[in-house]
Amino acid sequence: MARIQVSNDPSGRVIVSFPYDPLLVEKVKTIDGRRWHPAEKHWSFPKADGMVEKILKVFRDKEVQIDPGLQAKFPALKGTVPDLKTDNHSIPPLEKGGEGGFANAGR
Repeated sequence: MARIQVSNDPSGRVIVSFPYDPLLVEKVKTIDGRRWHPAEKHWSFPKADGMVEKILKVFRDKEVQIDPGLQAKFPALKGTVPDLKTDNHSIPPLEKGGEGGFANAGR
């Protein structure tokens, strides 16, 4: 399974990277504001309100790693995203009106 990585960019954008998979490319293209960076082989998004949440929702059925530095900049994620340096986690689907959560990918 492809691992999606979400991190900060020094230019102030949110970076999403993953090994090439046409289905993941299709998913990422559903998010407005995206930009492909061919040299770096990643997608970037503006740090608009709710952008990280939109990214997580689009990839809710995939294994996603969020850079701890990015977690610190988004208080809504703080406390809900484990330290991904030591453990791999996947994101379960977000329920309408719910807060979602994280579970061990190995379950």
